[in-house]
Amino acid sequence: MRFDNTSANNDSEITTTSTPMYQPRPSLQDIFNEYWEYRFAQAFGIYVFPIVILLGTLGNILSFLVLCRLAMRTTSTCIYMQAIAVMDLAVLYVNAFRKWLTILNDGTDITTTSKAACIVIHFLSYFTYDFSVWLVVAMTVERFIAIHFPLKAAQMATPSRARKVTLLLLVVFVAINSHMFWTVTIDDREYCIPEENYEEFHDKVMPWLDAAIYSFVPFVVLLTFNILIIYDNRKATLRRRSMRSQNRSNRTDSRQQFHQRLTAMLLSVSFSFLVCTSPKVIFMSIRESAFQFIVDGKVNYQGYASYLMASRISDFFLYLNHSINFFLYSIHGQRFRRELKKMFCCARDGLRRLSTISQSLDGTANSRVTSDTSLGSYQIRNSNGVVNLNPAFNSTENHI
Repeated sequence: MRFDNTSANNDSEITTTSTPMYQPRPSLQDIFNEYWEYRFAQAFGIYVFPIVILLGTLGNILSFLVLCRLAMRTTSTCIYMQAIAVMDLAVLYVNAFRKWLTILNDGTDITTTSKAACIVIHFLSYFTYDFSVWLVVAMTVERFIAIHFPLKAAQMATPSRARKVTLLLLVVFVAINSHMFWTVTIDDREYCIPEENYEEFHDKVMPWLDAAIYSFVPFVVLLTFNILIIYDNRKATLRRRSMRSQNRSNRTDSRQQFHQRLTAMLLSVSFSFLVCTSPKVIFMSIRESAFQFIVDGKVNYQGYASYLMASRISDFFLYLNHSINFFLYSIHGQRFRRELKKMFCCARDGLRRLSTISQSLDGTANSRVTSDTSLGSYQIRNSNGVVNLNPAFNSTENHI
């Protein structure tokens, strides 16, 4: 699914038809530039991808900082969200940023620089994709348990258990994708390709395995559990209304409202994954039949240009999914917004205090320098004049 060694990185393998000697032979780039699909794909990758990367970088860093605050670390869901923020950032730089650099360098991928780069980057690419999406799956399943089995939620949905599940998923996907360390290599043309003994595995098994782990299975699981969560959440809402009519305590109502908002935020994250990965799932399902690179024994340049355009658009939605969680948290998470505001207020107050302390120290220094002769401070005479040193002031400055 993400092993791109046979498409954009191997443009030089496509040959042009022979032309008369008296005509200049067009370059491959000139041929592709004749098709608007190719021009659109190039411009889209050059100008749109960095916007998504920038938004995702700022959003994921802010999300991680807010989720690390003490008030946010009390729920298991926030533990998963911390890990998701880190992995989303890794996805953007291992995949989106690398692809953007490849477009800028006319198809030269960093994976072709050495065998080590080929192995490590492909491993990280598959690992970060898989780990990030299954963190969302784990968070969704846990939220279903908390709603469907409320009496067991206190024992099952804990921050400690969330950390253990996160560690388990990390180990599992390291193991699943570790085959990259012996199944890929660099050939004589400096292409990152499968090892000779594993070509059939990468051509026939790996695409379906990759699609199942990253797209198909998570898609089905998330869709199923989201429907169940909505159904159970609806029943919980009806129960809450009944409890209100019976004058139950405000504390219980407040706790239920918190879980209601947390569920709404989780549903937005899950559905954003379903929506944003749908184009890639569709693209992977139809690409073999919809795009033909060879027609009647000749290279179909327009077919390749169309393929490239569809691939870039589906990749955009894929990267967007790893960039927008901060905005979803801000829209649906009241506690997240409150902690975000506190974080900025604390930072602003801290800067104000530092400025006040600095001004105070400057004022103290000036006042003491002018009165040093009467306070018995030391004097050091040099070619530029006399420098007064007050021991009390210096000791205070060093302590600060």
